[in-house]
Amino acid sequence: MRNLGLDLLKIFSCIGVVTLHSTMSGFNLEQYNISAYLYYLGTYAIPLFFMLNGYFLLNKKILSYGYVLNKIVGILTVVSAWNILIWLIRWDFNVNPLRKIIGSLVQKGYFYQFWFFGSLIIIYLTLPIIKKVLEKDYSYSVVLLFLMVIGIIIEIINTFILHKPIQQYVPQTFRLWTWFFYYILGGYLGKINIHEVKLTKFSKLIFSLLFIISPILLFYLAKNVYHSILAEYFYDSIIVKLISVVIFIIFIRIGKSITLKNNELIIMLSSLTMGVYIVHTYILAQVMKYIDTSVGYNTIFILIITLSISFFISRIIWSIKYFRVLLKI
Repeated sequence: MRNLGLDLLKIFSCIGVVTLHSTMSGFNLEQYNISAYLYYLGTYAIPLFFMLNGYFLLNKKILSYGYVLNKIVGILTVVSAWNILIWLIRWDFNVNPLRKIIGSLVQKGYFYQFWFFGSLIIIYLTLPIIKKVLEKDYSYSVVLLFLMVIGIIIEIINTFILHKPIQQYVPQTFRLWTWFFYYILGGYLGKINIHEVKLTKFSKLIFSLLFIISPILLFYLAKNVYHSILAEYFYDSIIVKLISVVIFIIFIRIGKSITLKNNELIIMLSSLTMGVYIVHTYILAQVMKYIDTSVGYNTIFILIITLSISFFISRIIWSIKYFRVLLKI
């Protein structure tokens, strides 16, 4: 039975990614404002995307290399199609389009956000082996503990030794200790009965407060410890990992209480999230030409307009049967 909580989580994460990109220009480390708050609130989007993917694939009964290769082909088809489209529109015929396609997978070229697909391809290549390893008793606990320790060590080095993020020396695509953690964590949350996880009123209160104040805490760390504005350096943070887990659990629990009847809107918006992820950076670039980003609260309007147009364009693409391949991996 379909859990609409997962669809809501995809929408939530999609909005989070657009929030990250839309609000970043509205503040700096000397200027805390609504843009800064919203920006760091979007930190949870990428971890949740990896967790969602792990939730679905690691809980498949059979995960063959044939299936995995089909998924990789799907990713490469989407990445290639969009890069070639922009290559043609821009008449960049003096540039090898293959370089743009490969570059986008490591956060370069036309679609810097496609680094996410690059990481997924690497993870997919190892999935059958990982699934086999995780079938053993306590394997999830051991692997997650190992990856968490790596994250803790990195946080200690960043905070007490370097006073800057060591992750900056590794392209996002290849920060695999982080992505494998969230991916496998998503798989683990699909194994257990989340509805038996008890959330007391006190724990809900503590989580709510932690979630609300976390953007303030992350800004403080960015300013005084990391000396970098980028939220991407917080994905190894224990706080981000904890809040991401609780958000995931809450959405799944909510989804079980929602019936499919009269919820076509949720399903439709969920199907458009990949399209929004792909096109929003180009929409954002155009919107920002007409709105002054130096005024902090203006990024709220930028966010709303970018989201609205991105969903609208994705809806148009999705409604054309032969173009849907551009939005499916």
